[in-house]
Amino acid sequence: MGEIRIKAEKCGVYHVTSRIIHRRRLLGDAERDVWVSALRRVADFSGVEVITYCVLQNHFHILVRVDEAAKGCDDAELVRRYRTLYGTARAMWSGLNADELAHALERGPVETAEALRERLRARMGDISEFMRTLRQRYTKWYNRTHETVGTLWSERFGSVLVENTPWVVGLVAAYIDLNAVRAGLAQLPEAYRWTGYAAALAGDGELRRAQAWCFPGKGGEAGALGRYRLLMLGKGAAPRRGGGGGRVDPEDHLAAVRAGGELRSDEVLRLKARFFSRSRALGSRAWMERGDGARALEATGKPGGAVPLEVLKDGDLAVGSRRMRRGGLSRADLDG
Repeated sequence: MGEIRIKAEKCGVYHVTSRIIHRRRLLGDAERDVWVSALRRVADFSGVEVITYCVLQNHFHILVRVDEAAKGCDDAELVRRYRTLYGTARAMWSGLNADELAHALERGPVETAEALRERLRARMGDISEFMRTLRQRYTKWYNRTHETVGTLWSERFGSVLVENTPWVVGLVAAYIDLNAVRAGLAQLPEAYRWTGYAAALAGDGELRRAQAWCFPGKGGEAGALGRYRLLMLGKGAAPRRGGGGGRVDPEDHLAAVRAGGELRSDEVLRLKARFFSRSRALGSRAWMERGDGARALEATGKPGGAVPLEVLKDGDLAVGSRRMRRGGLSRADLDG
């Protein structure tokens, strides 16, 4: 991952990734179940909205919306979030459980109460603090459970700032939810249970609402999930090529991509497209010219060429990264 960390001024969407040290496949079924539970608790504590996620045996992807307004909660909400994260235990940094925190905020010395508020609020509404808390707490659980020591994660987490508009966020969400299909672990995205899409289909209300925002139109949440499925799988909403998995040969289709976008959206989303996770910013060219997009572009260099996908009906998708070639996709940008 690059060294540049791009953050939105107030509210931003991020595609964040992290990998197990030495790329070891340490996360079995139970470990992934615990990871999903930890993600929910940490997101609630941090005031972060999870749009979707996918955790595999040696890495994870999360798509989140982070708003600095999450820092502006009152004492009752601070205690509720604290209890969500720590349960009945005492946090090592404060030495307090949730009931003791509530007492300290209400009846303790003013200086102590204010210091507690500031420290808690500093951990909320910030992508770096969210990832630090998630990775550290999961590492502690893993080491305690498996009687190991040391770091679990190999490097700084990867982060792509994503334009906060439905068509761009929806595209990145689809790419994340298709990870297991690209890896050959499932033929359909819902067949791999450690994803936000599968959880939304199973009835998770928060994820259903978040994903519905990406695919507006008729039919409410059910209609939105149907449009999401169509984006991932294409017409007919079923795997092609005789039902034999979800892989697409990049050599067969790279020429079509370069020629102007004849490759279907469901096909390109089942390719490993590095700009989704290795760029520093992803959005329309218009977004790259203003606000958070312009700051991201200033930090990363000139945008790469428009990515010519059939799905991009609302505008060109531009990539902000010094690593990406200008003028379109290269062989190095796509992999099977």
